Amino acid sequence: MYLNIITPCSRPENLPAIAESIKSIPDGQYRWIVIFDADQIPEGIPDNCEAYAHRNPQSIAGHAQRNFALELIDKGHVYSNDDDTLIHRELWDWISGHKADFISFSQAEKNGCMRLKGDSICIGGIDSHNFIVSSDIAKGVRFEIDKYEADGIFAEACYRKSTTKVFIDEILSVYNQLR
Repeated sequence: MYLNIITPCSRPENLPAIAESIKSIPDGQYRWIVIFDADQIPEGIPDNCEAYAHRNPQSIAGHAQRNFALELIDKGHVYSNDDDTLIHRELWDWISGHKADFISFSQAEKNGCMRLKGDSICIGGIDSHNFIVSSDIAKGVRFEIDKYEADGIFAEACYRKSTTKVFIDEILSVYNQLR
């Protein structure tokens, strides 16, 4: 598996911690795309990311930045990792052997309590950080930039297009871990 990690960013101070968490994925198996909600790229960003600046005043929750990154991807799978969340240390071990179009898994709160099971792909039942989708499936599907629940809408659309689907019954995401 090749994993494209998309991070919409308005908190560049969190990038070093995210960069460290990405080290659980072998070199050459990922591409980390960071899109700043800014007019220019700030200094001092980690070496293992590909940085862009893209601003859209109609966008909320980093959705325009996610769409910008999706236009850059032409292979592998896509994973959205917000700028307040780390890559789970066991994520790669669990997903690397899968080739499914859509892979979902459970998400916990910071205190360890279950937040989302990940087996219900619907608005309110899925978060941008507890599913991975093939870039072929994501082609032509975009986030509605003015809707907070756009991650659920995007997930539903990708899930409907997918022919192979896997649910991993493990917590592989922690919601807003860096807040």
